[in-house]
Amino acid sequence: MDKETLIRRLALEPHVEGGYYRRVYESEVRLPEGARSASAIYYLLGAEECSLLHRVGRDELWCWHGGRSLDLWFVGEEGVSTRRLGPDVEAGESPQVLAPGDLVFGALPAPGPGEDCTLVTCVVTPEFTQEAYHLLPAAEAAALVERWSLPAAFLVKEEREGAR
Repeated sequence: MDKETLIRRLALEPHVEGGYYRRVYESEVRLPEGARSASAIYYLLGAEECSLLHRVGRDELWCWHGGRSLDLWFVGEEGVSTRRLGPDVEAGESPQVLAPGDLVFGALPAPGPGEDCTLVTCVVTPEFTQEAYHLLPAAEAAALVERWSLPAAFLVKEEREGAR
């Protein structure tokens, strides 16, 4: 299925970090402090889009369903690492990639020809909350892009336009 069909059929809405999403699961199991033990979303990223740099504040398991493979870029004090999320295990891809809650990360569609989008499920444990989430502001993202030579796609829109 193409991007627009998936957005419509799965009732996805625009996501603040790019792409489209819908929360599809909330665990009934509660932790002692009251939070749900897990939550999950469908997340769809178009071939020309990116998931901007952010920190979820909880572990997030990305599970590939279909479409183009994705490169997840993780930024820590020691540097940058990438993992490719996708179906081609023989080529080093993984159908599941864990994004540790304490790391800043973003996602970009794998380069080259292919599908016009990627569909994944992101499972967050304990559940996703706005209080734990941090989308990097433009200046903070620009500093990381410059320091670690990250792809310019991770620049917030205003910063990308200023870099031209």
